[in-house]
Amino acid sequence: MSRQWISRAEALQRLDVKPQTLYAYVSRQRIAARTDPDNPRRSLYALDDIERLTQRGPRPAEDAPAVLPALSGKSALRGEATIDSDIFIAIDNRPFYRTHDSLALSETENFETVAALLWKDEAANPFGPLKPRPDVNFTGGPRARVWGMLSRRLDEDALSEQATERHLRLEAAGILNELFDAVTNGGPRLYFHQRLARAWKVNDLRDVDLIRRALVLCADNGLDAATLSARAAAVSQGPLSSPVMAGFATLSGPAMGGRVSRAEAYVTQVRRQGNPRLVAETFLRQGVELPGFEAEQSSCDALRAEALMAAAPHIGEDLKTIRAVGEELTGRPLGFTLALALIGRHLDLPKDAPFTLMGLGRSAGWLAHAIEQTETGTAPNVRLRYVGEHPLAAKP
Repeated sequence: MSRQWISRAEALQRLDVKPQTLYAYVSRQRIAARTDPDNPRRSLYALDDIERLTQRGPRPAEDAPAVLPALSGKSALRGEATIDSDIFIAIDNRPFYRTHDSLALSETENFETVAALLWKDEAANPFGPLKPRPDVNFTGGPRARVWGMLSRRLDEDALSEQATERHLRLEAAGILNELFDAVTNGGPRLYFHQRLARAWKVNDLRDVDLIRRALVLCADNGLDAATLSARAAAVSQGPLSSPVMAGFATLSGPAMGGRVSRAEAYVTQVRRQGNPRLVAETFLRQGVELPGFEAEQSSCDALRAEALMAAAPHIGEDLKTIRAVGEELTGRPLGFTLALALIGRHLDLPKDAPFTLMGLGRSAGWLAHAIEQTETGTAPNVRLRYVGEHPLAAKP
């Protein structure tokens, strides 16, 4: 029996929810969606899925699953959170930024354009009014430079009272611009991806374009742990450097950025030993998940990875073999973390470069969520439920 499909308006009426809730159901794959054949700019929704949800009884807000998935095999987080946003949605595992297909954006757009899109900035170039700072040289590796730059901005922009008028998008542009300057030690006012290419001595135009694509594909990933941290930090109505710092801190943990580091180390180990299959089989025999082919990855990982690798047919055969062996042995598609690591080795980038690319790219999304959170002026609908022993309970 063929499925029946209904319009967005009818779906919202039947569910009696806001558009953001409908999109959340689609993102969680609880409601199937497809493109309207008569109008490619619109979507249709599966009637049977909607009827199933409306017959269950609980209201959508009460029925929402935990906001974060289980990490590293541990039990899911307790509690519930509801955050309304129109920044990101995944449909059929395909990521969209403000209704724009991010995979298509990575084909043509610069990171600056995508950042402005995420921020709903109407300026043709939000970075145009910025003047270069002379004091952009920080010591240490990329992570240390990022922390140094954000700490300085946090100190400079500290607000003792809540500002009534703030140019949030100009503030965001300044932070993003300084982040790239901190990582690259300044230089000519090129596009962001060109600044990184210059600092990393990448000259081939095809390879420079890979950096651009990676930044765009990293720009946002919906409500994961790092984004939740950024939004929580933005509740204070303080400087936007605070949410970005919170996002970076969370990304640095083993469950997120640690996957990028493990993927990079895996590629290095394979290239050193020269036998991809032997290394992969050793990992699996020891009960260790193959980096880049983990069971729990973002729903959009595979399509992002494919979009990045499709632009790199010129990478070495040894790197292509790493991917082929992993997909064969695990039966899973290449993940985005390993795609970043493979591109990093192809470009002969510094060890921390894949993490740096992800962090810089994600900063645009964190700033978008921080702006959205700041402009609402309210805290997320988060509830802490105490599950411990009652303090006044009688002791035996």
